Amino acid sequence: MADILSNFFGSVFPVALMFFLGFTLGRRGVFAVGEVSSLFKFIAQLAAPAIVFSIMITSEFGDADMQLIGLYFAAEGIVYLATMLLAMWGLGLDLKNGILAAMAASFSNHVLFAYPISQFAFAPDIIVPIQGIIAIDMAIFTLTIVALDMNAGARDGMLAALLRQRANPLLLALLAGLCIRLLPGEPYMALIRSAEFAARTAAPLGLFATGVVLSAPISGVNLRLAGLVTFMKMVAHPGIAAFLMLGVGGYAFDPSRTSLLVAVAPVGVMALTFSNRFQGESGAIAMAILWSMVASVLMIPVLIAI
Repeated sequence: MADILSNFFGSVFPVALMFFLGFTLGRRGVFAVGEVSSLFKFIAQLAAPAIVFSIMITSEFGDADMQLIGLYFAAEGIVYLATMLLAMWGLGLDLKNGILAAMAASFSNHVLFAYPISQFAFAPDIIVPIQGIIAIDMAIFTLTIVALDMNAGARDGMLAALLRQRANPLLLALLAGLCIRLLPGEPYMALIRSAEFAARTAAPLGLFATGVVLSAPISGVNLRLAGLVTFMKMVAHPGIAAFLMLGVGGYAFDPSRTSLLVAVAPVGVMALTFSNRFQGESGAIAMAILWSMVASVLMIPVLIAI
């Protein structure tokens, strides 16, 4: 019990505090939803891409266990497909909302939540799997946006939908970091420090702004969908990931710990962003983010202490 409390206050509390401060101050009327919209824009355009760029140019991916990371993505894919089918066939939703539910249930809040917690809890060489997951997730996330774009009525085909992603800051940061990584020699220290400096702003600002947004009354909540997304994210995703890594892959718990930490991270805020953009069931996604955040804050200290 002492280890769990130590992990909570030493690793999870400093990160989760920003979310709950935003939620509390939003409820008290100190901050309004409209006042934090510019923070999301800053994070999407600069701070979160800086994290991806920093990861790409500083991480030693040669040390990553690609089989372990592959098992994580197998679990993510299973959860993605299962959630989409359950939302469409079980709850009668259309393809758009099926994709949005799948995005919410399978894409963890690793950039703003799991990654900063892992930096508090583990040595730098142990969090390489999380860095690899973030990098690969950017590509999968881009394809999901393309699918939503096409479903929203784009008639010019997949190629045009892909080309529209040339303005996607996260994808551009991923590609820029990859290009610099492939150049001979070491990246300039100015690039590394500039990216890291901007990256440090993402988690506190993003979690605080998310708390403010979720403090507003949530209307039009499809409780069955919110429950499905929360269950698939916080129960099915970690359960399937643990089964594949520990059972099928035969890994011990210790090398799997950081990858499982990503699996028990809450629903990513980008799911709500794109639910609003494509006029989806945003109330249900917002509720799932709130429920999963509380569950994740309780689960991660236990996972680190085991």
